[in-house]
Amino acid sequence: MKTKKLLSLVLVGIMLVSMGTMLTGCGSSSKDYDIYLYNTKTEIADSIQDLCSKYEEETGVKVKVYTCGTAEGMETLRSEMNSKNKPTIFSVNQSSFQEWYEGRYACSSDDIQNPDLKAIYESIPDEMKLGDGTGTSYGIPYNVEGYGLIADTRMICDVFNLENAENFIEDFRKADYPEFEQMVLALDEYIKGNGGVDITLNGNTYTTASERTGLTENLNGVFAIAGAEKWTYANHYVNYALSAVFPDYTSTANATAEQVQQLKTPLVKLVKELDFLTNYTAGANGAVPRGANYINSTVTGYDQAVQTFSEGKAMFIKQGNWIYQNVSSVDAEKAENLTMLPMKVDLESSDIAENGVSVEKINSSVPEFVSQYYLINAKASEEEKAAAEDFLLWLNTSETGTDFIINKFAFVPFNADSSVEMENPLANSLIWYMQNDSVLGNDFDAFPESWGLNTIGAFIQEKLLTDAEEWDENSINEGVQSALDSWINSIK
Repeated sequence: MKTKKLLSLVLVGIMLVSMGTMLTGCGSSSKDYDIYLYNTKTEIADSIQDLCSKYEEETGVKVKVYTCGTAEGMETLRSEMNSKNKPTIFSVNQSSFQEWYEGRYACSSDDIQNPDLKAIYESIPDEMKLGDGTGTSYGIPYNVEGYGLIADTRMICDVFNLENAENFIEDFRKADYPEFEQMVLALDEYIKGNGGVDITLNGNTYTTASERTGLTENLNGVFAIAGAEKWTYANHYVNYALSAVFPDYTSTANATAEQVQQLKTPLVKLVKELDFLTNYTAGANGAVPRGANYINSTVTGYDQAVQTFSEGKAMFIKQGNWIYQNVSSVDAEKAENLTMLPMKVDLESSDIAENGVSVEKINSSVPEFVSQYYLINAKASEEEKAAAEDFLLWLNTSETGTDFIINKFAFVPFNADSSVEMENPLANSLIWYMQNDSVLGNDFDAFPESWGLNTIGAFIQEKLLTDAEEWDENSINEGVQSALDSWINSIK
């Protein structure tokens, strides 16, 4: 009897110890960190861990980092947000922000207590602000990216007999669409062996060289175009039409049926322009004519287009500052001499519905966007939120933090000024456009889900890029209107 009672007491004691251990494991006292940072930029997984180790060395504050790619990141983040120990800082992009905004997980600039950090939130330009349409800011950008026409400055010099490309770049930035179209035709003649043609850019004359050089001998087309990749034209290219109607992401996301219909003329004109541009496409083994092969991923996939450009077979490629490493892996010297130029679009003032935007503004600017934002979790404790504020301020202002952003992450800071000099010349080009108020919003992420790819993108790829003949204007009008109707029908 005594033995049984003694055994029972021992078992009860073991159970109480076990329960205490379980409670300690689930409670806040079990945390061996001060800040939990949930990161979705896998390319900086190692360097952001190093950053947080440096922060602990400098401040004594320990930051736990968990990195999960964007493809599976949101589902994992939802799970983490439902756990006992929620992320203190988490990252989202514009398209996934609404979920966390509606769930009241996102601290706004109004909630920030640290005045220096609050000033950073409020300094974010409107076109890259993560907000709710009221001007309030909810996140700090990881980085800024941008896209336009990319060219090798050495090739520009060889084609036009120049000692340096500075004046050409300045004039190209200010050139209008007719001048751009004239240049494309002259380049096509040069590639065919007919040099010595005069063109004007911004009213100044340039003449193509009479002969091909070592750098230009491989040219077989004016543009490297990824015809197999709908996102390159259905998202990035269509974004120029959006700039004529919508000022930013939020206005696109909240578009009315009337505003969407205003896109009709700009979109038709851009599609007609694409009809022109795709006649001058470079390929791995020669010019690529429109037809079935034009949308073949083994011929005009993203990697193939970048490779074609990197090998000097195309004068331009419409891509972003992210292609620097790809080009460098093929030709490091070429990569060091890249520049980003604005795309030219064939619009008129009557096509512009957005106040403060002009044809000149669109034709002299590059679209910029923020891939991810740091958000402070509004449901974290006050102590955790204060620690998160200190960390984000340090990241964006300290010598160590900014060194990591620029040199270890290789990111363009959202607040980069002329003192920021990066290894990637395309990033430096982007900074120039930012400093000179020559940027456009990147609104295509605010389309109804998959609208660009599955409607206007599918129309361009399946009906037009496979047609070797000049595109019929009635077909273009009908295809664009059908795509717009699908967007309008999705508006509740």
